[in-house]
Amino acid sequence: MPSVLITGSNRGLGLEFARQYAAAGWRVFATCRNPAEAADLRAIADRHPQVSLHALDVTDAASVSACATELAGQALDLLLLNSAWLAPQRGQRLDGLDWQFFARSFEVNATGPMRVLERFLPLVERGGQKKIVFLGSAASSNGLLRPPVNLYAYRASKAATHLLARSLALDLAPRGVHVGLVNPGLADTRGLLALGPDDKPPEDMAPIVALVRAGVIQLITAEEAVRGMIRVIDRLDASSAGQFINYDGSVLPW
Repeated sequence: MPSVLITGSNRGLGLEFARQYAAAGWRVFATCRNPAEAADLRAIADRHPQVSLHALDVTDAASVSACATELAGQALDLLLLNSAWLAPQRGQRLDGLDWQFFARSFEVNATGPMRVLERFLPLVERGGQKKIVFLGSAASSNGLLRPPVNLYAYRASKAATHLLARSLALDLAPRGVHVGLVNPGLADTRGLLALGPDDKPPEDMAPIVALVRAGVIQLITAEEAVRGMIRVIDRLDASSAGQFINYDGSVLPW
């Protein structure tokens, strides 16, 4: 069976990737910082014997090294670099920048994926499909950027992710490794679609909920986003490696 290692698989899109790949019969190495506390992920593993849980913190070099050593004998068809950190909006506006948010955003969103890729690349090269996929963000596309601008730390760190993915696509092509960058769209990973008209949203999500309720933006479910991204990943090859591709298959500007 094909195999995938997923970072940040305890919640949100990572959890949904684990669920859908497990249901499709893939061998899933589901990683997160604290597997013992990942109840939803453990439930997936209980239903699918080909799913195993592994501790991996992308910001901790020792943790990444330990996981890579644990799985050293495996071969990966797909390395899915899903871990991301948005950071609260209140520290990402020009009138109140939080520099700790900047540091952590780059550590989780850019440095962390590269740290994982470096250690797990030999496993990918032993795999059949030889694919590495980063999750990008339309919020970090220069071509799509429009005012009002906010989320400075998130946008900048994810833009770094985009450049890394593009660079790696060029660098690893001669070795037969396909590197992709996919955008999940405006996926609801916080249960916002389930809120009633009188329900109070989480404080950091209140501005987004207001836009959703006003009809300015439309959220899609995590299930829909992941289903679309898996279709994009299935089609990833030398011709599409290095492109920035939306979950619906359309190519997005850098």
